[in-house]
Amino acid sequence: MSTSQDETFAAIQQVFVVGWAPVAILIMATAGFALLYAGLVRKKNVAHTIIMLNIGWTMAFLLYYLIGFPIAYYTKEPVFGLPQFIPTIANPLPAALSSTGAYGISASPSGYGDLGLWFKMAMFAITTIAIVPGATAERDKLWGWVIAAGAIVAFLYPVVEHWVWGGGWLAQIGFIDYAGSSVVHLVGGMFALMAAIVIGPRTGKFVGKRKEARAFFGHSLPLSVIGAWLLVFGWFGFNVGSSIANRAQTINVELAWVGVTTAMAMAGGLFGAAVTSRGHALTSTAGLLAGAVSICAGAAIMNPIFAFITGLIGGIITTFVQGLMELKFHIDDACVCVPVHAACGLWGTVAAGLFGVNIFGAHPIYGVSTVEAWLRMIGIQIVGALAIIAWTGLTGFILFKMINKMGLLRAQKDAELFGLDIADHKTYAYPEDELDKEFP
Repeated sequence: MSTSQDETFAAIQQVFVVGWAPVAILIMATAGFALLYAGLVRKKNVAHTIIMLNIGWTMAFLLYYLIGFPIAYYTKEPVFGLPQFIPTIANPLPAALSSTGAYGISASPSGYGDLGLWFKMAMFAITTIAIVPGATAERDKLWGWVIAAGAIVAFLYPVVEHWVWGGGWLAQIGFIDYAGSSVVHLVGGMFALMAAIVIGPRTGKFVGKRKEARAFFGHSLPLSVIGAWLLVFGWFGFNVGSSIANRAQTINVELAWVGVTTAMAMAGGLFGAAVTSRGHALTSTAGLLAGAVSICAGAAIMNPIFAFITGLIGGIITTFVQGLMELKFHIDDACVCVPVHAACGLWGTVAAGLFGVNIFGAHPIYGVSTVEAWLRMIGIQIVGALAIIAWTGLTGFILFKMINKMGLLRAQKDAELFGLDIADHKTYAYPEDELDKEFP
């Protein structure tokens, strides 16, 4: 039987879970991705790039509701398992009342505040699949992405989510990922890497026998910068909204810490990328996001100073990995998704272990205090990251290979050269630019 105090706290928790955090993630982060990617591609592909994000948004809501969420949270198996409950989330009670019920509504058999949790976790699913089309921009096909987005959000991503956040084997051994360095960014970044490898580079990106990389400049630096800062705004909902605090004490000792570490890591990432790129505006902007990715795993445990260091290293990693991909491996990632999300997601996952010890000023409650516990934590973080890389690398490569075999992954060369906006969608993002052209 719930008390009035229980109901009051539950109401506050429900507002927090389904109010500020998801709205910030859903509206601001999705708008941020759209503007970031739109500015990084050429004018002839802006509308196509945005529609790819829109499709992912739609797939995430529908298929994650029906299939993905139950796979992640309604199974007790440590690795894989069928949901124990029907794949329809219909209980409106907040988490604080989920075990007792209230207002004549039976408690959820899952033990979660189903609708509130689904809404929040759907935002993470949307973010994960939003990463992928940035790497394949300017040469991808719409229907191939519909298939890929559906498979990722319904089956492949929820497996990792279950491992870490749904009580699976990584959660059981003590793996730390507060807000998604591994679950969201390493997963999305690895799928992006596999997609970029399978689809191949844009026509003319690498030239000559030595495959020298040509710079394909995005059409609008201001759009990309605005998009990045909108993502940053949404990131505070992303990280602070990752709290599963169900007591006033937990809220009091957790949320302010997370807000400060998130901001410090972003600052460090921007500085690290700016310095290593000799002050390049777009690279420094990517560094801002790299810092945000890097802190997600350790946001609740890491000291603010070490959060800055984590972000700083993340910014440096982004510059280095982007150069390595283009100059050494000849992988074309149009919107710098793999360096920011995969590389920094991996780094952030490991950094949560490296800097989660009290001698480095870690959170006074959540940090570990002994060398033995510290080394064990680092080992667990590395094992978890490698397992996630193996799962996403293998399944992602198979998925995109199959779609490519179906002829649905890569656009025709003529369409790519002419521009996917008009070739595929019969529209222009900037129609006024076409008014002065002379047609035969």
